[in-house]
Amino acid sequence: MKSIFILQLQRFRRKPLLVVSFFVLTLFFVFFLGGNDTGDKITIQSYAGDNTTQEQADYWIQLLNASESFEFVLVEEEEARNSIVQGDRNMALEIRDDDYRMLVAVDEQSYQIAANYIQQVFTEELRLAAAEAAVEEENIRAAIAEERISPVLALNMETINGESSGFVYDENLQALFGMTLFFSIYTIIFSLSNVAEEKRDGTWNRLIVSPLQKWQVYAGHVAYCFLVGYLQIILIFIFFKYMLGFQIEAHFGILMIIVACFTFTIVSVGMLLIGLVTSPQQLQAVIPITATAMAMLGGAFWPVEIVTNEVIVMLSKVMPMYYGMEALKGAALLNQSLGEITGALSILVLMGVITMGIGINLMERRA
Repeated sequence: MKSIFILQLQRFRRKPLLVVSFFVLTLFFVFFLGGNDTGDKITIQSYAGDNTTQEQADYWIQLLNASESFEFVLVEEEEARNSIVQGDRNMALEIRDDDYRMLVAVDEQSYQIAANYIQQVFTEELRLAAAEAAVEEENIRAAIAEERISPVLALNMETINGESSGFVYDENLQALFGMTLFFSIYTIIFSLSNVAEEKRDGTWNRLIVSPLQKWQVYAGHVAYCFLVGYLQIILIFIFFKYMLGFQIEAHFGILMIIVACFTFTIVSVGMLLIGLVTSPQQLQAVIPITATAMAMLGGAFWPVEIVTNEVIVMLSKVMPMYYGMEALKGAALLNQSLGEITGALSILVLMGVITMGIGINLMERRA
């Protein structure tokens, strides 16, 4: 095992460009996706639709501007449309009497969050208006506001794992965790491409029949890829936490355990892919597809909570990325302890054990 591990380190010393390039790409994407966030509100241009008076539009704007994340500005329709056409804005809001429409240039993450917020405001206001019309009381809004401050019953919703069902979102940490885990998949599995090359050249078969035991050969490769991926993720977290001031509130020991479980699972997925492919070229073609699919479905690019398609939500539950992101966000955003994220970590480790076993079995059969 030691000799195989040292051999991989020597190969890395001779050709470090692959690992270094993915490390730099991670820094680049995280910085420009999350690092330039100054905490300012997102401005959404709004305009009054047909048969909507200025007074009605002003009323809705006042309600919508209660948000700490968005600022709604009332402009002319032509100005709002031109801003979208020219690429200055990604979305605009058309306000109607008791409804709304959104003009969208790009269906991105901020649009999904804004759309959910706008729908919530309109739905709540229309329900209050309907209640006023039904009971014919002038002070019903004040009564409801008072009840919200001191409700008779308090409802605390939790999942069967004891996790809170609330959706807490931080754009910086979403970019940091998502992009870091995404690019680590490339680093880890591409590092395993040495195994595919050895299989192609026949070196792997000679290693198998050498005095080294099989488990030592596998353990050497797995340990090297685990170390490379693990260090990449940890170093990026340290850089953004202490150099750029990202608010990662979780205990760093918990983060290290989460990263270890995720890295082990991705190494195992890499072993499975190597067992399925027959050449390094096939592996190079499969890696981008696998990494992108895991990231998109698992919530690396956007929170799974904003996805409404039940099929996609169901598919996300079989992706290691989903449980890695859930554990990281739970620890960093919700201040969950190690015991509270044990469920996600257990599933990660289980996935790793299963895929590792299948991958090694396939490699043994072909050897």
